[in-house]
Amino acid sequence: MGLYISLFFTLIVTLLFILMLRPVALAVGLVDTPGGRKKHKDPTPIVGGIAMFFGLLFGGQLMGDLPSFNWLLTGSSLLILVGVIDDRFELAPAVRLIGQTCAVLVMIFAADLKLENIGSPLFFDWDLGPFVLPFTILVSLTVINAFNTIDGIDGLSGGVAFIVLGSMALLSIKSPILGLNLLLMASIAGFLICNAPIQSNRHAKCFMGDAGSTFVGFSVAWLGIFLSQGVSSSMSPVTGLWLVAVPIFDVVTSVFRRIIRKKHPFKADRYHLHHVLMDSGLSAKTTLLIILLFTCITAMIGLIGEVFFV
Repeated sequence: MGLYISLFFTLIVTLLFILMLRPVALAVGLVDTPGGRKKHKDPTPIVGGIAMFFGLLFGGQLMGDLPSFNWLLTGSSLLILVGVIDDRFELAPAVRLIGQTCAVLVMIFAADLKLENIGSPLFFDWDLGPFVLPFTILVSLTVINAFNTIDGIDGLSGGVAFIVLGSMALLSIKSPILGLNLLLMASIAGFLICNAPIQSNRHAKCFMGDAGSTFVGFSVAWLGIFLSQGVSSSMSPVTGLWLVAVPIFDVVTSVFRRIIRKKHPFKADRYHLHHVLMDSGLSAKTTLLIILLFTCITAMIGLIGEVFFV
């Protein structure tokens, strides 16, 4: 019963913070204004990330003992702070990257979570040895920015994260991290209620912004490393890669595309997967459903491979 109460409390707190912060965001200019690459109709408050963070914070306190929970909050608070400043004033990519790296270093050195083994992608185990630190940073930053990159349609980044975390929850039923996994899903569910592309939520509409997308990406990376490393691991690192295959594909191809075109690798453009689908004539809702379906398919491949030891 305590778990269900904590999850319900997390969802309600997320919703309450969204409703409380919307007028504040409108007053201080923390809004996403239409124009350029942005096709939404009205200025929209960017408070989803802050609300999800506080939902997780209060829900976690109610649930009690969770592995490395305070360190997750510490790293996440750095991302929320940098993300909110970026959402309001648009920071340089290098500044954002420094903030993200600091959060990852908290995970590595304070929570002692790192990628020491990447499983058997080529039929034999790969221990990273002296490359543990740089590889953990690289993978974590990639996942963080993957969820930031794919955040271009109402409900997309949150929907993908919910599917990924749901898949991880299935693999972590006997893990001490299950409660944290479910809390994150509850906070994202609270945001999706307000962000889903439906008419009935227009008075509660908000975006998660860079603060929310990087927080979500960091949480996914945190849980993925926790579940895939050590003697008590619940999944293979390769399975984790299948779970996040769609956002990883999007961010990696984006970086390489910009480099080939001799542009800054982190300069925003309109060639992401959701942009390509929409520019081909699909509606935002159809595009959302297609990408979520892709995510379900790749996650299912990962889960089947994990169950049958492929």
